[in-house]
Amino acid sequence: MQVPRLLFGVLFALLFSSCQRYPHTVKQVASAPANADTITNYSDSTITLAAGMHYKRGTLHTLLYGKHYRPAWYTPVPVKVLDIGTAHGGLTPAKMGGSRQTMSLRVYDPDSVEYVLRSIDKEPAGALSPRWQKSYVANIARDATSATHPYAALVLPDMAKAIGIYHTTPEVVYIPHDPRLGEFTEQIGGTVALLERRPAGNQQDNPDMGHARKVKSTRSMLTERLSDNDTRMDARNYLRARLFDMLIGDWSRHEDNWRWAELEPEDKAYLYRPVPRDRDNVFYKLHDAPIPWITRLLRFKPHFRTYRRNMPDLAKLNYNARHLDALILAELSQQDWQEIADSVQAELTDEVIENAFKAMPDTIYKLTAAPIMAKVKHHRNNLPKLAQEYYRILAKQAIVVGSDKHEQFLIKPLSKKEVQVQVYKTTKKGEVKQLLFERIYHTDDTKDLILYGLNGNDQFMLSGESPHPIKISIWGGDGEDTYEATSQKKPKGKRIFITDSTYGNHFKAGKAAKVKTDDNLRAKDFTGSGWLLHFYLD
Repeated sequence: MQVPRLLFGVLFALLFSSCQRYPHTVKQVASAPANADTITNYSDSTITLAAGMHYKRGTLHTLLYGKHYRPAWYTPVPVKVLDIGTAHGGLTPAKMGGSRQTMSLRVYDPDSVEYVLRSIDKEPAGALSPRWQKSYVANIARDATSATHPYAALVLPDMAKAIGIYHTTPEVVYIPHDPRLGEFTEQIGGTVALLERRPAGNQQDNPDMGHARKVKSTRSMLTERLSDNDTRMDARNYLRARLFDMLIGDWSRHEDNWRWAELEPEDKAYLYRPVPRDRDNVFYKLHDAPIPWITRLLRFKPHFRTYRRNMPDLAKLNYNARHLDALILAELSQQDWQEIADSVQAELTDEVIENAFKAMPDTIYKLTAAPIMAKVKHHRNNLPKLAQEYYRILAKQAIVVGSDKHEQFLIKPLSKKEVQVQVYKTTKKGEVKQLLFERIYHTDDTKDLILYGLNGNDQFMLSGESPHPIKISIWGGDGEDTYEATSQKKPKGKRIFITDSTYGNHFKAGKAAKVKTDDNLRAKDFTGSGWLLHFYLD
């Protein structure tokens, strides 16, 4: 108990002895030039300025708080000035948006295609209460933005394209105090921003998003997946995207940082493929000084992971994506993971990586690219090992999630070390229509297996007399469910545990399973809409 208290005291003293108060704005040019109202043509114009001059701090501050990517923030670079009247055929401002940390403006081209301008600099103190926004703590949070690389998003599209995942294609622009911005001029004029096509709506003319007829939010995709077993998620493509996340150290892959391309249905089944977005935290470099190290020892924000050469703590790195990963990647075997990791490794050549980093401004490339590229190549070389490590993390407690429609779950021990699970689509009367899911679980990897039926009239068939080598828990969910076992004997090995309500369910498992009835089950384990509570959704 004494060590944490001592560390906290040292941290407190360092914080208030070094961190200075300073006014903060995400704008690079806070005040409009005197003649701004008269200029309406910025074609072929550039401006040279820094993304964040306020991150240039004194020697003591840098020593205590970290160098981070400060030189990339305070080094001036030439930036294209956005001419809103000619860019993409002419852009019409629509509405301000963004999170509490990022300032953004949505704009439309003449064909009603939506783009978004997102400030490169952030205001993390916006997530704090008004009282704390004027504190030293707020200044510390603002200063930590220098741990992000202001131009990192520019290097990702070429690598994403090489490995076959969808992506946005941002460009850096300076938003002038242009009167054509109308009511938004004062709010966003004078800001360096990323301009990109917004991953939403109709993308049929956009190959970077698979010519998708719709791109939906994570909430919409999950609602479809959990309510209807005719909905599919492209787990193999999602794994490619997730391996890329790990390779570039992106620890912020929570649900709102994904969009989902809805592709043309086959056999009435909609297929969703991931579109990653908001790559603000790739190549993160926070823990390079005493104060950040102390916060790490105190386990403050443990999922904030500095991008290093050695293999990261994958459970912490992937903390924000854990619920999506468990659901979507459930259908993939260890062999699938190996094949996909090998494929990504082969496609992400040295040439692809080196050319991708040339998208940075020349000065920034010379300042920062070499050490980051070396780490990317190192993680690329170790990608199969990284994939197997994360596969084992997810496999330890595996889940299989049905839908609000009708399914049949077949659970069959194949040996003392293997259990097979198959899930079939059925009619309301129980007639089997098609195989939806199949996977074999091994005791070397999986200790607990949890099945969720959700709504619908589901059947759970416990077959075989071999010992059950894995603990299996079944949550039947809403609807009239049936539980049957081919053997009524008490099984050897691990038991099967069934939890469901008393309403309309049929328990015919005998001694093959232990049944618990509960008429006050949590919504998050009972229906598709309730299961959405597992996720962080907008």
